[in-house]
Parts: sequence; structure tokens; C-alpha cells
Amino acid sequence: MSNLRFNDVRVMLADSRTHIRNTLKTALTHAGLENIEHAARLDQVAEALDQGLGPDILICDIGLDGGDACGIIDDIRHNEIGRNPFMCILGITWNPTELEVERVINSGIDLLVAAPMSPKQILDRVESLVRNRLPWAITGDYIGPDRRKGSDRAQNLPLVSVPNTLKEKAMGTYDASRVRSDIAHAVNDLAARKIGRQAITITELADLIVSQSSLTGPTMVKSHVDRLFGLVTDLDRRAAKRGFTHISELCAACVTVVRKMRDADAPPPDKDVRLLKHLALAIRTAMTPAGGAELIAHDIAQTVIGAGSG
Repeated sequence: MSNLRFNDVRVMLADSRTHIRNTLKTALTHAGLENIEHAARLDQVAEALDQGLGPDILICDIGLDGGDACGIIDDIRHNEIGRNPFMCILGITWNPTELEVERVINSGIDLLVAAPMSPKQILDRVESLVRNRLPWAITGDYIGPDRRKGSDRAQNLPLVSVPNTLKEKAMGTYDASRVRSDIAHAVNDLAARKIGRQAITITELADLIVSQSSLTGPTMVKSHVDRLFGLVTDLDRRAAKRGFTHISELCAACVTVVRKMRDADAPPPDKDVRLLKHLALAIRTAMTPAGGAELIAHDIAQTVIGAGSG
């Protein structure tokens, strides 16, 4: 790490145990990372994220007091909290069960270290985030480093290189004005990609529900319906925020249908399944730029709502 410059790097060290924070601070300081902020609770992390662009790297105990660290990480990645969803995030877990690791990875974290760990393990991973950070993947319900391997990587899912302020500062190429512009452009690109992937995933889930509604038990269909409800609700909010009122209108109609299916104790009736299929396809079609898309989406939404109330 001798050829890297860390004097301007801003670190947020979040751990409820004072002795762990002190040990890591000593190691980080010796490596040149002297601009270190401490947090013992998740609300303190949230406050720090709103100061400028926030830290360049967050080193966080997953079991940090005050809430769900995975929820905070997911909010960072989805630009719901803070001003830089692309900050490097290194997690520490004292409970590295398969379920816990999967939950943390799915939050969009960069790297995860199982405790107890040595300070060198942390420093090695900080360096890897400078030199070898993974490109990102964006799906209907995930934003973060792409960890697919083998045949999974062959799927048609473009990878995205995102701003890395840790790398910029460590390499001595950081320019505040340019980096802020890069982040702003990347945030807009991320939001557009996210909406597009959500529309595709909604169609895929709707197709699953249609194909399985008469072949599998209600439990299997319900798991797809639950996920679909979350996706459509989130897409409705994102589309409205970006001014895509025609997509938001379709999503609102779809939410009505999916909520009815979700709250029912029995498998969804054929009428609702057909409505869902038409709405999901309309949402995906509305994402394709074409003349009159807004009017077509409005007509479809009103037609489906009328059919659903009949």
C-alpha cells in the first residue's frame, strides 16, 4: 500500500465495541488512513452519510446497535440515504452463517470479513477496493457488485463501472468538481437502469405466476406474488419520482391487482391472472420509447381497472 495516498480518504468506522474500533483505528492510521470518524450506532452512520458526499469507505459491523445494518446498506445502494450510493462498504460479521452471509451479500455490500479478524485482513481489503473493485450489476431488486460466476455471468445483464472516491483519492486523481459530476450522472444512469430492470423482472414474475397458478400450490405462487408486490410498489414510487406518470399509472393499477392476489387465501382466480399478465406486459412495453406511449399506457391502465372492478 506504500504507493497509495490515503491522507485525504474519509473513513467511517462503525462498531458498537470501543476496543474493536480502537484496534482498527490504530491499524488504519499506521497505513495512512488518518481521517477516521467513529460510530457506535446506525443512526450515527446515517447522520454522517449526509455530510457532503459522505465517507469514501464505510467499515461496518453488521451487528451494529440501533437497527438493521443490511437495511442501511441497501438504502445507500438504492440512493435512499446519503449522497453517494457508490461508496465502498466493507462489512464485519461475527455470525457468518450461510443465511447471514447471503443476507449481507444481497444488501449490495462490497466485501464481508468474518470476525475475529486481523487488522491486516481489513487493510488488504481496503487495498483491493482501490485496485480490484468489482463492476456492478443492477437487477429488479439488487444494486451492487456483480458476483455471478460461470454460466450465470452469460445472462444478458450489462455491468456498470461506478465512481470510486476511495480509488480516486488513493491514486491522487481526485477532483471534487469532476467527481460530483460523475456521481450525479451515475446516479441518473443507475435510476434509469433500475426502472428498466424492474420492468423486466415484473414481466418475468408475472409469467411465472401465470404458468404456475394452476400447477403448483398456493404457497409457491404466494412467494412470487409477495416479491412482485414489493417490486411493483417500488417501481411505482421510482417512476413517479422521475416524472414517468404513464408508468406510475400502470404500476398503480398493477398494485391493486397484486394486492388482491396477495391478500387472498386461495390461488388467484383466472381473471386476476389474466389482468396481471396484461399489466406486466404493458409496463415493460411502456419502457420502450415510442410515440403515444403515455396515452397507450393510460388507456391500458383504465381498461384493466375497469375489467378488475367488473
